[in-house]
Amino acid sequence: MVHLHDTGYKYLFSHVDLVRELLEVFAPPGVTELLDYSTLRPETGSFVTPAMKKREDDIVWSIELKGQRIYLYLLLEFQSAVDRAMPVRMMQYVAALYDHLLRGKQVELTTGLPPVLPIVIYNGDGRWKFSPEIFDLIQPHPAVLTEFQPRMKFWLLDEGRFSADYLEGLQRVMAAIFRMENTRDTEETKRAIRYLGQTVANSPFKQTIDRAVMQWMQYRLSRKMPGLTALPVEQLLKGTEMLETNIDRIEAQAIAKGVLLGKLEGKLEGKREGKLEGKLEALLCMLDARGLKVKKKERARILGEEREAVVDGWLGRAASCTSVGALLGE
Repeated sequence: MVHLHDTGYKYLFSHVDLVRELLEVFAPPGVTELLDYSTLRPETGSFVTPAMKKREDDIVWSIELKGQRIYLYLLLEFQSAVDRAMPVRMMQYVAALYDHLLRGKQVELTTGLPPVLPIVIYNGDGRWKFSPEIFDLIQPHPAVLTEFQPRMKFWLLDEGRFSADYLEGLQRVMAAIFRMENTRDTEETKRAIRYLGQTVANSPFKQTIDRAVMQWMQYRLSRKMPGLTALPVEQLLKGTEMLETNIDRIEAQAIAKGVLLGKLEGKLEGKREGKLEGKLEALLCMLDARGLKVKKKERARILGEEREAVVDGWLGRAASCTSVGALLGE
């Protein structure tokens, strides 16, 4: 099954410069400097595994390393839980890749099979805690059998293991994409959007990746925040300010409807959802979150308002107003 999330990453990694970004920043130690990026080329990612299940949701590229062509197998793993059997799966996929290359006469056994670098990109909620090597899954056995056991491991990129500060310190587009994937609230999301826009603007590959990255960002945000207004890519290429404003508006509306009760630190109860009192408290929380100081007189004015239509108007303007006085029309 091809997950929607996987489809989004497939779109990104169909662009040569983003694959290069991934390798330059996140390849195993010692590999990056040996690669000839001018030789990167996409390979077919559709083949049949030994279990006769067609694989179409992973990505295969090839590149020269010190003059030798190697294959990169990018497996996109976005299940909620860690798959302890991943080394077994990966061994299947690499074997299927070799079979595909042999059947298509793309390689000759007389010169040997090409090396493969298997990479798993994982974005589950829990951190990956199991070995990436298939040998570690095999039961203890007499030493005489060791040489007959399979040995293969994959390079794991557990996105959630990288801290926001570390990713932002890298100042690279793929780091910003990983940062974007692991935001937990609207403030983090807006910060991640700014970082992504900044890294794209400063990237030497800007002309070839900017549109693809912005389209991917819209795709991901539409799933993180249903109801978020999509903006033309041309507008996003000029800046993300309007997108951030739309996110603030979505948050204000959600708070007003009682959706983000956790963000209100328990101040709103489910039974009060949508009522005037809840909206007033939501408004005050929103102003506080934006760092707008509410004077005593202004607070009294807000809490004393009994017209729901007026409060709704305030909520609609709370995301973009420059002061509480401006919000209240004073």
